[in-house]
Formats: sequence, structure tokens, C-alpha cells
Amino acid sequence: MNKMVLFGGLAVLLLGGGGGAYFFLLAPKDEKVEEAPKPPATPVYVVVDQISVPLPRKGRAPRYFFVSMNLLTTEEGKAKLTALMPKLRDAYLRDLNANPASRPERPEELDVDLLKQRILAITHEIAGADSASEALILRSVPGPN
Repeated sequence: MNKMVLFGGLAVLLLGGGGGAYFFLLAPKDEKVEEAPKPPATPVYVVVDQISVPLPRKGRAPRYFFVSMNLLTTEEGKAKLTALMPKLRDAYLRDLNANPASRPERPEELDVDLLKQRILAITHEIAGADSASEALILRSVPGPN
């Protein structure tokens, strides 16, 4: 009888150990594997040739600012913007000559934030909303008075 209890206990230990090993080591896991996050897209910049921005002055010739800028886009957007650049520059110059890039309370000062908003709005109108995410003003130099 002692042998039967001993062999029975040994069998239970072996089966329990084998089942535990299977459960912890070999059984398929239900854990969801998270995909590695995609690295952020490398910023792509499209250079816009320098443009002259006129600011009207009462009773005098307009004051000009010479502005250098880039458009922030993607690889797909770069090709589109490059192809449309002559049309974009034309639209920028027409808009800036018709509507001063200044605030009414300070008409002789270039408003860089307003300029960026208008450049981006024109870009989206011509090239599409996904063409550029930001207009970056690199330099603004006042012309001679």
C-alpha cells in the first residue's frame, strides 16, 4: 500500500510539473504584440525664392520687405510643390500686392504671423490641404526707404 501511495504521488507530481511547464513555457500566449511606433517622418523643406512684400505708406511710395521662406512638407508634397512653384509664387505676389501683410494699427510694419497664415492658405488653395504643414519665414529684410 505504501508503494501505491508513493507511485501515485510521484505520478501526480510528474503530471503536475509537466502541465505547469507546458502552461508557462509552451502554451500560446494571448498577449497583444504592440507594433513599434513609426519614426516621425523626416521633415522636407521646399525653398521659395525670395519675394518682395510691399507695405503701403500714406502719401509715400510703399516700403518693401524682402522675405526668404521655406514650406514644410513631406516627400510626396515636395514633388507637387516644386511642380506648382511658379503658380504659387504668382499667387503669393498677387495676394501680397493686393492685401498688405500688416495689421491696421501698425500699417508700416510687416506682420510675420499674418504673412505665414496667408502663404499657407494660398498654398493649400492651389496645391491642396495636405501639400504643406507650415510656412517658415527664414529672413525678413526691409528694403531701402
